[in-house]
Amino acid sequence: MTQPYSPPPGLCAACENVKIIDTRKGSRFYLCQLAEVDARFPRYPRIPVLRCHGFREAEVPVAAEMETGD
Repeated sequence: MTQPYSPPPGLCAACENVKIIDTRKGSRFYLCQLAEVDARFPRYPRIPVLRCHGFREAEVPVAAEMETGD
């Protein structure tokens, strides 16, 4: 299924703390896993995220893994 247009996620695309949620209806959400342990982080941040104190660059960006199917 083709994804509808969505804004670029900013830092979330390369963060090790993100879990990408794709719905059956074609929506994509970026779940910040830091929100589970620290209330300062929103569970689903507004996109694009341009600044984040919890950002940690992932060795392999999650968004790239999803596109290649690894």
